[in-house]
Amino acid sequence: MNKKFKGIYAALLTPFDQYGQVNVKEMKKLVRYLIGKGIDGFYVAGSSGETFLLSLEERKRVLEAVLEENNGEKTVFAHVGHISTEFARECAVHARQAGADAVSAISPFYYKFTADEVKQYYFDIMDSSDLPMFIYNFPSQSGFSLTTDLLDELCANGRVAGVKFTSNEFFQMERMKAGHPELTLFNGFDQMFLSGLAAGADGGIGSTYNILAPVIRKIYTGFLSGDMETARENQARVNEVISVTRKYGTLKCIKAILQMEGIEMGEMRRPFLPLPQEAMDSMHRICEEFVRQP
Repeated sequence: MNKKFKGIYAALLTPFDQYGQVNVKEMKKLVRYLIGKGIDGFYVAGSSGETFLLSLEERKRVLEAVLEENNGEKTVFAHVGHISTEFARECAVHARQAGADAVSAISPFYYKFTADEVKQYYFDIMDSSDLPMFIYNFPSQSGFSLTTDLLDELCANGRVAGVKFTSNEFFQMERMKAGHPELTLFNGFDQMFLSGLAAGADGGIGSTYNILAPVIRKIYTGFLSGDMETARENQARVNEVISVTRKYGTLKCIKAILQMEGIEMGEMRRPFLPLPQEAMDSMHRICEEFVRQP
């Protein structure tokens, strides 16, 4: 396992201005804020970043803003996945040119692509860029579940560095780690981070890391040091937050809380609707009790 690729990574949200355009200034502000919170790196333009509501040029602009502000301080993953192989390839080429450390891609979705078609999709992306590839396994959203057999075939390429594993199939995660100890596995469900670590994950990538990085860090360091009481206590704190935010839409809630922290996030793009006003008291409580008192 490459030690560069482990730890806790924020799946960055994308700020928009009052006109609904990507807000580069606030994107950079979010990066600086999270560096100050001790994050190990960034996962850019993934599910949390409303990636499929962004144009190709917007994806490029977001990545460039993150890389410019980061300036080599932390590791940066560029999510390049798309239903279109050519779109994904262009994102991968740009990620290499812009200076990202690695690329990641969710499997193509909507149509029920075969395993061979998904395999070729990943090979095509890897052929377009020499950056390390992290397979993004998110079956509940993509409709496709990465199997250990397919992972074996993909690893024959030599450039697969790991998997972003957003699933609760921890048996599958453990089998992947057992079969490929050289790979870095990232847990993707924040509410199950400790479970993922126990199954062999080397770290985590998540949306709540944008607001709970110090709490997530305590889970991670607690697990690594054998302090399971601390790890469990802080996983429970994360889950208390998620049990509230999932009622209204977690990404909307994270944007509202970051707004309270002084970062102009704007609203999510349509067809998402604004966070209802009735949720704001809960967001203020989360901000005071969990974000400002980690």
